[in-house]
Amino acid sequence: MTLEDYLMPGEEIKFQSGDNAVKYGDKPYKLVLTNKRILLYSARGRIVKRDDVVTEKLDELQGVKYREKGLISKSGTIEIQGKTKMQLSGNAAGIRTLYQQIMQFL
Repeated sequence: MTLEDYLMPGEEIKFQSGDNAVKYGDKPYKLVLTNKRILLYSARGRIVKRDDVVTEKLDELQGVKYREKGLISKSGTIEIQGKTKMQLSGNAAGIRTLYQQIMQFL
C-alpha cells in the first residue's frame, strides 16, 4: 500500500517531511500533515514491506510544545498533546518547520 491509501475522503495533504525525517518511539517516519490529521508513515522490512502508520486528529489536539538541544548538531523535539502524547524528534530545522506548520491549524 502507499501513503495515499491511508488518506480519508476529503483529506488534503498540506505538508510532508522527507522520508524518515522524524523519529517517534525511536523509529523513523515520514510525517504528513493534512487538513484533518497528523499522519506518521513508514514502510518497514527489507524483503516484505509492511506499513507502519500512526495518526492523531488535529481537532483533538490540546497543546504543542517545541524545544531544541545541542550546540553544534542541534536536534528538535515536538510534544503533541491530544488523546495520547506524541513526542517527535529530528533535525532542529526540520522539526521547527513542522512546528510552524502545525501551529497554523490550532
